[in-house]
Amino acid sequence: MPKRWISICELSAYNSFLEGHQLIVLKSYFDGSGKSADPQCRFLTLVGYVAPPAVWPPFEAKWRAILKKYRVEYLHANEERLRGNPLLVAEQLEAIDAARHGGMRTVGAILDLEAHRTLSLEFALPASGRICAEYCLNELLRQANSVCCFFDQGEEFYKEVNPYWERKEAPDWCPHLQRVRELAQVNQAKFPGIQAADLFAWHVNRTLTRADYDLEYALIAARAPAEFKAFDDEALRAKHS
Repeated sequence: MPKRWISICELSAYNSFLEGHQLIVLKSYFDGSGKSADPQCRFLTLVGYVAPPAVWPPFEAKWRAILKKYRVEYLHANEERLRGNPLLVAEQLEAIDAARHGGMRTVGAILDLEAHRTLSLEFALPASGRICAEYCLNELLRQANSVCCFFDQGEEFYKEVNPYWERKEAPDWCPHLQRVRELAQVNQAKFPGIQAADLFAWHVNRTLTRADYDLEYALIAARAPAEFKAFDDEALRAKHS
């Protein structure tokens, strides 16, 4: 009998896990770089690290051990901190490498805010944060029955999704949203997954906006391949016009 994907929402005290069904659960941590409300900001980036739940505890233990070794409370990416701790970053990338072998991957979206602002004058566009969140969530739900999504505090992406999720709605742009088992904001300082996503999102935006960072931080991109969607003028017109 062929296997059929089922959502964790189908399971309850009254629903047994039927033979031939396969349940896939993914746990993800998201952080962004850039602010759509900032007129000087050119790009908005959302990055998520995604893995089966069993992958996270060893990754988190290793990440925290590295922070302790270098006497850093937690990692928040910025130029001064990364320039001053190159070995710290190198070891954290090794921790990400090890987790990738266990099934961790990355998903992300990059949106050209200049194109979004210009096209918004021609036709109605969803908010830039929603476009990025829509792509990332649908990518996750395409490959799993159930996902847990954690965002850094204050992220506009979370604010675009949470009202629908709390009302148990399934919007047209994310018809399987209710297969998100948990959706929450968390403190970056306490969650290595958020810190890793912050590092990658920061790198992507700096690479796009400042050419002098291309070589210096190329290692970060090389060690963290991702499934990215770029929403430039052409992509925005194709999807929303």
